[in-house]
Amino acid sequence: MKTDISSARNGTGATRVLKDTTLRGMAVNTAMVGLAGALVSTSVSLFLAGPVGATPLMTGLFFSARGVLEIAAGLTVGTLSDRMLNRRTLLMLCPLLSAAGALSYAAFRDYLLLLATGAVLFGLGGAGFAQIFAYNRDYAQAHALDSTLLNSILRSITSVCWIIGPPLGFLVVDAQGFAPLYLLAAFLYAMSGLLCRCLLPDLPRDPVKRKSVGNPFTGPGRPLLLLLLPAVVLFLAVNSIYQINIALFVTLDLGLRPSFTGLMIGLAAALEVPVIVLTGRYAHRLGAWRLVLGAAAVSALFFATLPFIHSPAALLLSQLPGAVCTGVLLSLPLSLLQDALPGRAGTASSLYTSSQQAGILLAGATAGVVTQWAGYTAVFFVCAGLSTAAAFLVAAGWRAVTRHGARPDAGGRSESKSGKDAEPGTSPTADR
Repeated sequence: MKTDISSARNGTGATRVLKDTTLRGMAVNTAMVGLAGALVSTSVSLFLAGPVGATPLMTGLFFSARGVLEIAAGLTVGTLSDRMLNRRTLLMLCPLLSAAGALSYAAFRDYLLLLATGAVLFGLGGAGFAQIFAYNRDYAQAHALDSTLLNSILRSITSVCWIIGPPLGFLVVDAQGFAPLYLLAAFLYAMSGLLCRCLLPDLPRDPVKRKSVGNPFTGPGRPLLLLLLPAVVLFLAVNSIYQINIALFVTLDLGLRPSFTGLMIGLAAALEVPVIVLTGRYAHRLGAWRLVLGAAAVSALFFATLPFIHSPAALLLSQLPGAVCTGVLLSLPLSLLQDALPGRAGTASSLYTSSQQAGILLAGATAGVVTQWAGYTAVFFVCAGLSTAAAFLVAAGWRAVTRHGARPDAGGRSESKSGKDAEPGTSPTADR
């Protein structure tokens, strides 16, 4: 039961998700992990400030400790997964660790105890999110599917969860408190691990590729990683800075109602979903590097003009280019990293999620310092500068790929100058 690349490019990849038991399992698993993550992540600061009684400094330290742990655990688990016979064991184990972390949130109210249990368990369990995309890559290669399109579909499912999760979570908190919320999250995580066991098949990996796994920064893909990874960190930092700052800008600088901020964020999230899917579908036709570079340039322009937008109607209209930038920049770089490390999808996916955590840490520090000294509006000019720097890094990476003798196509497929297609899911230039 195989599907060729051309059918995926014509849009049947989304239909295949509905028909294929494994792909349905991956979609449901992604939805459960995404919804549980949205329930937990958006409520932790309020949970710490309320029942736990943490100070703002303690809350910041809590998030920083969890972020550092997730980076370390993600990179370790990602490398380990590339050496394992198959990834399904980690796909089952990581959600169970997150479930244990959610249970600790439901049971404990002591700050140090929560830091020692919840942060550690979520730090280890969070590594499972990258393994979803690594498993997706393996499955796509085994069945001649377009991994970029499948990545985009899974990313869009995550975006939908972040539309549903936060409102649902705060409704539960208002009605029942924090303990039932975290029990619900624990149930979703546990069900995710169980579904991985029941619905996802083993995908045995090539023993030669497993033995060849090493430090990703010492192989032939090192120059490309040194350009692409900082760009990904900057993309994710800019996105996090926007999320941190936009509500303060709208309410304090522009004097609009907080409910308008919710409308803006909800509209942006809703627009991102079709953008992510369309990006995955047309990445081969338009070129992944070209799309990422264009989105970075639009992002710089968006943030440079945002401080001059004051009317509610214009702010709502600005969510369209903002959603286009976010949809492209939070989906395609994952496929580009996987292309840069053929045979090491676990490492590449973990590098991506670790870059996300690094971006969040950079965003918190940047937003705090700039806001303290220059105000909320100035933060957007900093975002414009970071987007411009990321665009230059992407342009340099694109030139590096082209210079090594292949025409970059998109998301796991490159065409050599001799006219021969590379193996689906790999990039011949990354091995040189």
